[in-house]
Amino acid sequence: MVDISEGSKIAEFYKGQTLFITGASGFMGKVLLEKILYACPGIVKIYILVRPKRGKSPQTRLEEMAKLPLFHRVRKERPHAFEKVVLVNGDVTMEDLGLSSKDRSLLEKEVTVVFHSAATLRLEAILKDAVEMNLNGTWRMLQLCKKMSRLKVGTT
Repeated sequence: MVDISEGSKIAEFYKGQTLFITGASGFMGKVLLEKILYACPGIVKIYILVRPKRGKSPQTRLEEMAKLPLFHRVRKERPHAFEKVVLVNGDVTMEDLGLSSKDRSLLEKEVTVVFHSAATLRLEAILKDAVEMNLNGTWRMLQLCKKMSRLKVGTT
């Protein structure tokens, strides 16, 4: 089992880093966000890309996500951890990830680590929609990563 507790080599690596996570509202993204918030207190900031969905704004979705039982230990033991989470409105299916020029510039200047986990996993999804999100969305993410002046690590 990998040790990502405070003081581990992983926590040490993330100390001082600024992250950008796509798919943070998905199953794996939520787990990733919780682990990072809990085990890596030295992180400077975590930008998360969130789109409106089912009539809910990105802000509402983030607020609801933070209240999930998954984040209980973060809320209890690291009550200020969510202050490091910065919502970025966008959508991987849109040109330039749907980012405003201000947000895009900020990400290009600050982000050091990227986790791209936005994807559709629905097997019954229309192929065109799945390609748009999973393939083209990844390509758009890579285009942004190429412009990130401080990028150390990117993963999908």
